[in-house]
Amino acid sequence: MKAWHGVLTAWLTLFGAFSGPAGPGAAYAQSPSLDVLHWWTSASERRAADQLSVLLAPAGVQWVDAAIPGGGGMAAVKVLKSRVLMGDPPDVAQLIGSTLTEWADVGLVLPLNAVAARQKWPQALFPTVLGLVSYKGDVIAAPLGIHRINTLLYNRRLFARLELSPPRSWAEFESVARKFSAAGIKPLAWSDEAWQVATVFESLLLAEAGPALYQQMIVQRKSAAWMDPRVEKALLRLRWLRSLSEAPAERVWTASARELMNDSAAMMIMGDWASGELMAWGASPAIDFACVEVPGTAHMHLYSVDTLAMLVNARHHEALQEKMAETISAMPAQLAYNRIKGSVPVRRDLSAAALLTLGACARDSWETFASPTSARVPSLAHRMAADEATKDAVAQALWRFLSDPRMDAQEAQKRLASVIRSP
Repeated sequence: MKAWHGVLTAWLTLFGAFSGPAGPGAAYAQSPSLDVLHWWTSASERRAADQLSVLLAPAGVQWVDAAIPGGGGMAAVKVLKSRVLMGDPPDVAQLIGSTLTEWADVGLVLPLNAVAARQKWPQALFPTVLGLVSYKGDVIAAPLGIHRINTLLYNRRLFARLELSPPRSWAEFESVARKFSAAGIKPLAWSDEAWQVATVFESLLLAEAGPALYQQMIVQRKSAAWMDPRVEKALLRLRWLRSLSEAPAERVWTASARELMNDSAAMMIMGDWASGELMAWGASPAIDFACVEVPGTAHMHLYSVDTLAMLVNARHHEALQEKMAETISAMPAQLAYNRIKGSVPVRRDLSAAALLTLGACARDSWETFASPTSARVPSLAHRMAADEATKDAVAQALWRFLSDPRMDAQEAQKRLASVIRSP
């Protein structure tokens, strides 16, 4: 990361020399469009991005799409780095969590302090969200929506067929899994793709360890905490969940969601964006599927927050960038975007009537996040609590544990502890 920081700093020095009126961006100065780089490419994500584009048009902002497919945004981050090094950063980029502060650190992110003041973000936004988009006294991104990672989606039809209730504990989960297996139905949709394995594991870790130990391991990055016996239990449960799939393979998350929709699998552990995808395909939360929190994580919200950063470049579209930030953080866009995406608004001033329009899964997510008695914990797998290198290293360590049956859980704990370092 230090090497990358140095490259960006060098590029910024060069950029400063050419960013005046006669620079390479001068020809674009009058364009009313903004180039937006993101990784929303599934059906629901695409619809949500298109909705933002529609809402921005009356504000005089044209959304020029630069979508980069790839699970978890890894490909998009690589393209963004490449564009920066070529001297052509986009106007807007989907930057979240720790990656956002890294880019702000090298001066590539446009501060949005004026927008935040005009819209009273300190009063309107959840404090946790405002903290995520604030750095060294500046507001550095526009927040879009909050995703709940510790979500268990289940197929209503299959549960009704076997007269089962959704599991609220691991004992209940094991019971329904056995019954589905006996009926010839796959209990759990699964993928061995590394970021998806990490997504499941962090929910299991939260369930077994609780929020206090989770914070020590993920946020404070105390290596010794990873040797706790509760981590071993989470790893063993991860391996057991994988065993519920007859032929585990790496595949995109939408393939697992399709299994849930087509009655091929009874359950799926995935962020609530999967509910948005199911609805985009025509599934009904009242008839076809529903969701509960992952067993053991009641009153806990393992979160990831969608944010868009306005980047500094030679085109000097600051006024348009601020207009975009104002529009997407206002209540109309918040409701329109999150209803499609499966996430919930970042605003705490949501009315009871507006909350009712979000659906049962989203209502529970928003109410849990808003409750002063809930534990709000940041996702490691989705960049909220670790830099890109640490996130990838943890995901790879988990993938190796699942891929090698000879590796015991304690060895995996040692490997995980070795890649976690204090910030």
